[in-house]
Amino acid sequence: MNFLEQSKKNHDFLVKIRRELHMNAETSQNEVETSKIIMKYLDEFNIPYKSEIGGHGIIAEIKGDNDGKTVALRADMDALEMEEENDIDFKAKNKNVMHSCGHDSHMTFVLGAAKLLNENKNKINGKVKLVFQPAEELSPIGGAPKILESGLLNDVDAIFGSHVWPDLPFGKIAIKEGAMMANSDHFTVKFRGASSHAAKPHEGVDAIVMGVQFVNAIQTLISRNTDPMNSAVLTVGRFIAGTRYNVMAEECLVDGTCRTFSEEDRQRIYEDMKNLAEAIASVNHGSVDYNYGFGYPALLNEKSSVEIVKNSVKEVFGEESLLEISKPAMTAEDFAFYLEKIKGAFYWVGIGTEGEKNYPLHSNKFFLNEEILHRGSALMAGIAVNFLNEN
Repeated sequence: MNFLEQSKKNHDFLVKIRRELHMNAETSQNEVETSKIIMKYLDEFNIPYKSEIGGHGIIAEIKGDNDGKTVALRADMDALEMEEENDIDFKAKNKNVMHSCGHDSHMTFVLGAAKLLNENKNKINGKVKLVFQPAEELSPIGGAPKILESGLLNDVDAIFGSHVWPDLPFGKIAIKEGAMMANSDHFTVKFRGASSHAAKPHEGVDAIVMGVQFVNAIQTLISRNTDPMNSAVLTVGRFIAGTRYNVMAEECLVDGTCRTFSEEDRQRIYEDMKNLAEAIASVNHGSVDYNYGFGYPALLNEKSSVEIVKNSVKEVFGEESLLEISKPAMTAEDFAFYLEKIKGAFYWVGIGTEGEKNYPLHSNKFFLNEEILHRGSALMAGIAVNFLNEN
């Protein structure tokens, strides 16, 4: 089956879908219009589905004419809280909401693949489930666990997902076996002291001093306590304290994230941060509230599923489009929850254009070349058929 040629014929239709989704961008757990758009196109394709799964999620199913196993293709649905700065006709309508992580294209990939697969049911051995998942950006909870809890994926033998990637050249497909993306955890540490006049610090307990000591101390958890061969990142994104220049701060909030690949490193850093926070509070005669949220697990691609993706890339686009990467990313994806239960693989779709400014994911100027839409759809359809034919 030449899915690429078939998908090219759907290009204008896919652009229409993507722009409609882009204009109606909605945040995590609010994907009402987004789900309506998806259901509208599934109805048009005459593909049956179940809705309101794990919130506003949708799971559709295409049954091939021949018996076989079951494969799932997943797309995330939610957008981010930011105002779009692109001057385009299909600019996001909802204030301070934008598809700046490319989820509109991911939904289009799966809808495009659905159209191709539904038109070729006579060549499908088994079933294809189409998973439209809400709340991917809702770290550390994510939308994937609720989809899994529904039980509707219990019969799935393998699951595949993708993400557009501005750091890669346009049309290149990157994948690796094993760790592809990191554990993603969120910590919030609130130090409590006692306010006093800034000129009489001995009469109070300085929460800012405790916060500063903590931020400095946790740097050694990576630089001195973590194996240099293991990738790990600790970043403080917010430091909030004080009400006035001449009043000693009573509270100090330290808010940040920890990214790791090793579960051993993850647990050790959690414990060491807790011990440091409590020790710093104690020695300064203050107190601390320590909250550490274990978020998305590391995304680990399964070997045989990676081979399916590689072979599909070569078949659909040619071997020159495949990039076998050696290093994972420190970013995170709740697709990892699926891979803890179901074998499968996740890959990146290059959208970078040489000689142009390529804005990163989560930028309010993020934009993509819509020529990627028919390519991403063709590849997803190819992966589904190849998995079913080989199993």
